Amino acid sequence: MIEKEFRNEDPSGKTVALMLLIVSLIGGGAFAVKLGLQGFPPLIMAFFRCILGLVVVGGLGFYFGMSMRLRFDEVPRLLILAALYILHTITLNVGTQLTIASRATIFFTLYPLFTVIFGHFWLPDQRLSAIKILGILMAFGGTFITVAPNFQGGGDTLIGDLIVILAAFSLALRITLTKVFVQDIYPYRLLAWVLALSMPCFFRA
Repeated sequence: MIEKEFRNEDPSGKTVALMLLIVSLIGGGAFAVKLGLQGFPPLIMAFFRCILGLVVVGGLGFYFGMSMRLRFDEVPRLLILAALYILHTITLNVGTQLTIASRATIFFTLYPLFTVIFGHFWLPDQRLSAIKILGILMAFGGTFITVAPNFQGGGDTLIGDLIVILAAFSLALRITLTKVFVQDIYPYRLLAWVLALSMPCFFRA
């Protein structure tokens, strides 16, 4: 039954190219956040990101004729994703503010590794093998070797690094749960309501 609910087909060339583009844009997110923080407080900037995302995602949903109406049985799952989105956004903005943009980018790109780990527990046919575990350990090791010479900065910079790692962790968990929940919630409605439910937190902050 689970295998019928999840779509795990081999991706096409266009899908792979699109995913590479998305990952590249996400990878540059820390630099964009660093620049944005020069003009806006962290949470105000997150609020405007939600508005922009809601307009784009909601607009696309209506354009494709999808129902954007919130259903009662979807609320608990959407609240979980919204909470993870809030945690990811706050930790990324605050952590990036407390560390160097290049280090924030490196640590934030750990999220695919966390996603693979979470996928082992929630997604069928995504179990960890010995080769996958070895690859994950090598990737983690390479990341920390890259930034190790700069660890003497300590203080707020190290705290910022740890907060950004938490952001990567929460994003990975949100991606995994989105894959689980999107099986019976239209993607556009899911994303639109996650953004809408997150906005009050950023606005009041």
